[in-house]
Amino acid sequence: MHITTIDSEDLPTNTSNNEHFQAVVNRAVNRRGFLKTGGGLAAAGFLAGPLAGCANFAKSSGPLMGFESIAASSADTITIAKGYTATPFVPWGTPLFSSGAGSRWKGDGSESAADQARQVGDNHDGMHFFPIDGKSNNEGLLVMNHEYTTVEKGKYITLFGLPPAAADSLERVNKAMQAWGGSIIHIRKDSAGKWAVVLDSKYNRRITADTPMAISGPAAGHSLLKTKADPSGTHVLGMLNNCGNGFTPWGTYLTCEENFNNNFGTTIEPKVDGRTPAQKRYGITAGLSEYGWETRHDRFDYKKEPNESNRFGWIVEIDPFAPESAPVKRTALGRFKHESAAWNFTADKRVVIYMGDDQANDYVYKFVSDKAYVEGDKASNQGLLDSGKLYVARFNDGNTKGDFMGTGEWLLLDKEANPVLKADPSFPDQASVLIHARMAADKLGATKMDRPEWVSVHPGTGEVYGTMTNNTSRSVTDDVNPRAKNAYGQIVRWREAGNNAAATTFEWDIFVLAGNPTVEANKGNLNAGSANINAVNTFNSPDGLAFDRFGRLWIQTDGKYSNSGAFAGQGNNTLLCADPVTKEIRRFMVGPKECEVTGFAFSPDGKTMFVNIQHPGEGGTGGSSWPDGGKAMPRSATVIITKNDGGVIGS
Repeated sequence: MHITTIDSEDLPTNTSNNEHFQAVVNRAVNRRGFLKTGGGLAAAGFLAGPLAGCANFAKSSGPLMGFESIAASSADTITIAKGYTATPFVPWGTPLFSSGAGSRWKGDGSESAADQARQVGDNHDGMHFFPIDGKSNNEGLLVMNHEYTTVEKGKYITLFGLPPAAADSLERVNKAMQAWGGSIIHIRKDSAGKWAVVLDSKYNRRITADTPMAISGPAAGHSLLKTKADPSGTHVLGMLNNCGNGFTPWGTYLTCEENFNNNFGTTIEPKVDGRTPAQKRYGITAGLSEYGWETRHDRFDYKKEPNESNRFGWIVEIDPFAPESAPVKRTALGRFKHESAAWNFTADKRVVIYMGDDQANDYVYKFVSDKAYVEGDKASNQGLLDSGKLYVARFNDGNTKGDFMGTGEWLLLDKEANPVLKADPSFPDQASVLIHARMAADKLGATKMDRPEWVSVHPGTGEVYGTMTNNTSRSVTDDVNPRAKNAYGQIVRWREAGNNAAATTFEWDIFVLAGNPTVEANKGNLNAGSANINAVNTFNSPDGLAFDRFGRLWIQTDGKYSNSGAFAGQGNNTLLCADPVTKEIRRFMVGPKECEVTGFAFSPDGKTMFVNIQHPGEGGTGGSSWPDGGKAMPRSATVIITKNDGGVIGS
């Protein structure tokens, strides 16, 4: 989430006439009485049977949720369920090495670009824990994204210390670039059970906005990816706005480039637009950017290097156990504002990746590999994401009344196999379809969604859950759009036909319609939320989403934290837990002031949970000093959650 007056994700760039998901929902609501029933029959229809091959699913022996729901909070601290401990860990600026540049955090933001390149980056986001030997609960690699550095009106609020300051020099721009990207951190428990960074480990590594990377797959080498610095179109420096994430069954990390558009501007007649239709569709704004990178590096000037932005907006695969390897941008998965990447297997062990495009009125996608996964063959498996079929979702009404479901279909984004795209001269080849995936999806009539974000697959059934964070841009209400300015968001789930992730049709329902039943104006209408929302668990803007191996659904929020008006009683952003069968939702943790709660990782035994706290005090007005307290600058950090009795988190 970017601290600007309006988040760029909230501003639709989709001008197509494709149907909006809210129209589908409204017909379902009107026909089926969604609020009155709470979707009980939908829960019975879903989760009706196990998915073959889910070896990692460990069914809980007791109640799925064994903790008591906690109240909302607006305090500048972590509030956690009774019986649990939350410990801050690896905040922005944590050294990864014991000597040389960046080996000491000074606490005042005075570190150089060279220092930042060897310290943990800023604004922690998606992450994953890779056990050191594939099974250890006490040692491994914590790999995380650093989405961006927080700015307010062109000033970085903490990166250069206080007061907030602009990146008005090459050194400052370079420091910002080193604060983005990702970190690979070797961590280990000591004899007292306390986690610590293994300084100087060969695995410790920063991946930043200027790390050399490869471009692979069908679009590699295409003319739209060629620049002055890279006439081959196969290599790029860095990754940007890495938000959500995924991982693969062969042990690699998938990091998702989201709001890369915000890093591009122009110094050439800034008042003259000069953007192409594709640049507009992908959200690049005219003129100078807030970050100012284009003032020091020509490649971020959309007029000087019009193809550079095409080299961002991809899913990047990283091998954390191969520190000399280059990250790879996998173009077969399409280019858009990737938020997360959740994998599953087809019946014949091909790999499926589900993805959301985090923009108001954009789409949900999935990729199905051409070749099958081979157990134990990492070298072969690492090429699986270079060849396959990319689809975009259309959500339709269902034929059965009273079941609180609809149906859907996956539309193939293929130049040759899809007659609509084959006949369209604006897509001369498959590479252009992938590079301009949003525009190709527009042509096929995909369903406009309310900011698709994280996606997660139930480990036992294969149902897919996706967060639709909100869509405050909708200003006109009518019979087919009942929730103008959707400030609360929802979670949608779907089940592939035949329980086969390769299917081209599915059925869907709404798992939860977030809302606030405590607000008088919301009572009796959709803004109160679905029946599983109440005065205790009320929340807005579901964002991060993950299942643990026991089937608990963990929900993180990135929304409004004013605790007033439409958001009264909701407090700071939060971490909730849900039972997929009963649909019950309980509040488990609340973050500090002005933060986003994001990112998940678990130890294999489920007894350690890692959660990220992003941009505490993002307003830049001294609203937070978390995690250090006192007069310290706020810092993004990871939180390690353990159960005081040593048990499984959530049990």
